[in-house]
Amino acid sequence: MNETKTILICDDKQNILEVLNDYFEAKGFTVVLSGSGEEALKLVKAELPDIILTDFKLPGFSGIDLIEKIHEIDTNLPVIVITAFGSIPSAVEAMEKGAFNYLTKPLDYELLSLLVERAIAQKDIYQQNTILIEELKGAYGINNLIGKSPGMVHLNKMITTIAGSSTNVLIEGESGTGKELIAKTIHFTSPRRDKPLIIVDCTALPDNLLESELFGYEKGSFTGASKKKKGRIETANGGTLFLDEIGDMNLPLQAKLLRVIQEKEFYPVGGLEPVKVNFRLIAATNKDLKVEMEIGNFRNDLYYRLNVVKLSAPPLRDRQDDIPLLVDHFVDKICRRDGLQKKQIHRRIITELLTYNWPGNVRELENCVERMILFSNKGPITKSYLPTKNLSNEIEKETNNRFQLDIIEKETIISALDESGWNKVKAARLLHIGRKALYNKMKKLQIESE
Repeated sequence: MNETKTILICDDKQNILEVLNDYFEAKGFTVVLSGSGEEALKLVKAELPDIILTDFKLPGFSGIDLIEKIHEIDTNLPVIVITAFGSIPSAVEAMEKGAFNYLTKPLDYELLSLLVERAIAQKDIYQQNTILIEELKGAYGINNLIGKSPGMVHLNKMITTIAGSSTNVLIEGESGTGKELIAKTIHFTSPRRDKPLIIVDCTALPDNLLESELFGYEKGSFTGASKKKKGRIETANGGTLFLDEIGDMNLPLQAKLLRVIQEKEFYPVGGLEPVKVNFRLIAATNKDLKVEMEIGNFRNDLYYRLNVVKLSAPPLRDRQDDIPLLVDHFVDKICRRDGLQKKQIHRRIITELLTYNWPGNVRELENCVERMILFSNKGPITKSYLPTKNLSNEIEKETNNRFQLDIIEKETIISALDESGWNKVKAARLLHIGRKALYNKMKKLQIESE
């Protein structure tokens, strides 16, 4: 073991305490001894042991009572029970109450050492998972859906409202708008956050492989099925199943999914016995499922099962006010990831980013920021690091389009002025605009009076 672990040993016989004390000290443990259950409970609070080894029969109260009281203090603290051979039924009952395992007297020290190591390893894994879950809750909390635009404010309110329920959710939005991030936020702000979040991309696998991936299969159910495999639906039991791009799922598979939603059970491929499941379903699509239903590509009944709550991920072009916030977030994220001092992006670059249409949405913006940071190396980020093949060309294209429109508008106004003998009131009537608007356009397009 890399660090010293503490074992609390509870027994009312002094000679057993001494023997176990010497044994575990030789193994490198810090040993805490107790002669009664009452004393053991006080030591649990004071010493914070990593594991408890206790006799089943103790003065004061039984081993079962001790286990229950210990787990009121720390539900993850492993307890190994020592019992006489004739008390095995009681030891089994103790395990049902939460004991890690039990050993009969006389003790097999090699087996005892193995059980202690396994119990501590399991506790460490649980603690690491708890820390990871807390980090994930921070990474995918509601505050990480960045944006102050009306669409994002509404989205945040909706997520806060539905997070505590088990309601099915349908997320619609273009590619790159953050649908997966929304799904993760719902999961990690829900009561299911300590359970699995299983993500399945419905476009990543052919239909036959997607079916076996979702439902699992029995050994020998098809060529190559050399052993039984648990599917993603069963793995999501107790947690959340996120089906990304569900609009690409074929009709037969949609029918199977519908049954799972309705009956809360399914049959693995080649299986004869149903598997019960309880999960929250979140689905996402970049397609208009109503259109898909009309053309026969998506089942009406499945749509209405999914569409209990519908969330819309707004495209980036509809939330331009969020671009500076997102840029700052991505700069901070990428610089921390790569161990760089946080870079500053000049407001002129932000202005250029605001003029772009962002067909790839937030994902494209993040890639753009990462590229600028990469190519600026240790120097400041300048305009020259804009991705020239997409962003700068699009800006130039939009500028050229505006220039062409200005030429057409200028020629139209001059023709109206010529026809009216440069009488601006008459010209404005011909153009169906106000006189003041005409003056402004003439000034903007540099049309001088004849």
